[in-house]
Order: sequence, then C-alpha cells, then structure tokens
Amino acid sequence: MIPLVDTVRATPVVICAHRGASGSAPENTLASIASAIACGASMIEIDIQVTRDNHIVVFHDEDLSRTTNGTGDIREHTYDEIRALDAGSWFDATFAAERIPSLEEALALIKGRAYLNIELKPMDGSDRSLQIIGDVLSAIDAHEMMDTTVFSSFDHRILLHLKQLRPNVRTLALNVPGDIRLPHDVIAACRADAFGCAFEELTPELMQNCAQHMIPMGVYTINTREDLLAAIKLGVRGVVTNYPDRLQQVLVELKLTSHTT
Repeated sequence: MIPLVDTVRATPVVICAHRGASGSAPENTLASIASAIACGASMIEIDIQVTRDNHIVVFHDEDLSRTTNGTGDIREHTYDEIRALDAGSWFDATFAAERIPSLEEALALIKGRAYLNIELKPMDGSDRSLQIIGDVLSAIDAHEMMDTTVFSSFDHRILLHLKQLRPNVRTLALNVPGDIRLPHDVIAACRADAFGCAFEELTPELMQNCAQHMIPMGVYTINTREDLLAAIKLGVRGVVTNYPDRLQQVLVELKLTSHTT
C-alpha cells in the first residue's frame, strides 16, 4: 500500500468504516472488519481499550454490557475473562462466535488491505496511560503499518503527545462539542494533520477554514446517499460510515472511487 498521506492527497473521498462495517456486523469485531474490507472500504476505524492485565483489545465502551454478555468495566477484567465473552449475539445470533479481538488480531487482518484509523479515548496523563500509547505505537511498528495509520481523538493532548514522540505520525483532531475554535486553531494547538467533526456540526464556515489552510476534513457518521452527496458538495475529504458498502457504491456511480494500493 502507498502511504496514507499520498492516498488522501490523490483521492476525492476516503470512505472509513466505523468500527468496521458496523451496520452489517457487530462493531469492533473481526467480522465487522472483514466485512468492511470485503466491500472495499478505504479505511477502517477501530477503538481500543485495555484490560486489567494490560492487554490492548478492540472495543468501544468502558462498560461491557452494551455489546457483550459481560458486565462491568473492561479495565477490571483480565484478557482471558474478556476473551471468554460473546461479543456478537447482541447484534444477531449468527454472530454468537464473535469475540472481542486483540489489537494484534485486528492489525493482522487489516494490514495491506485497508488504511487504519485508531481512535484513542481520553486519558488521564498517568504513567499507565502514556505506556498504553507507547504500546500501541510499538504494535503498529511491529506490523510496519505506521505509514498507513492515522490516530484520531477528542483528547487533543494525546495527539500532541504523539507528535512529540513521533513527529511523522499522522493524527486527526476530532471536534470537541462546545469548542468554538476554527479548525486551523485546533490544528495549530495539537499539531494534527486533519480535522473531523459530526455531520451535524459541519458548516460552510468550517469547510472554508479547512480549504484556506489546506486541512483535510472528515465527518461522521454518514449512512445515506443524500448525506454523502451533501458532504461531498461542501468539500469533505473523508466520510465515516456504518455502511461502507452503500457509500462505496455511490462513489462508484459518481466515478469517485478511491484506491488503497
């Protein structure tokens, strides 16, 4: 795969599968990742959490109850306990065999098949939090995926820390609700490479500011043709969706398909 930065520059619209193809398979599982790859999504977004014994896993919530048959804070469970949970039946009985994947499993599946967007949850700045960031970077390095990965977060301190550790790491600053700063001010503060916001937050003013300062702009979460067309009209460069198959088809029809190799 060519580096992510080159693809973003050359591609009209990048489709990013939100927690994998989470509209058709249980989110943040190997099944949802595989489904997103199969339908041609350019990028796959995943979330990470850490177990009590410091294993990094692919999971969104802190609490287990919404998407597994477990309960309680994921950080209070060991990796073996986490792996024993059913992470698919909540979505559909056909996914009962799905488990919470490790970061390593997700990287192995994604490598060479799609770009990767890792959303980093807000952290407290403790030594353990900083070590987690280091462990994630080490995992990406081990799979030789740094050139095809972007790190996104609402916690802009994390993004600045990443840039201080690795100036060449690609980061995306997610708009914090209530933050009235324009994208270029946010980017300047945390040295991010791109800016993202909810589709409902998107305005011509934000788009104009990104265009003036050559900041790639992404929006979440777009699941319909109408919203995709509206975002494209405004100049959005990246779209996060639960249904990458639907949006990829629209891009094919518009002859705006992206390339990942």
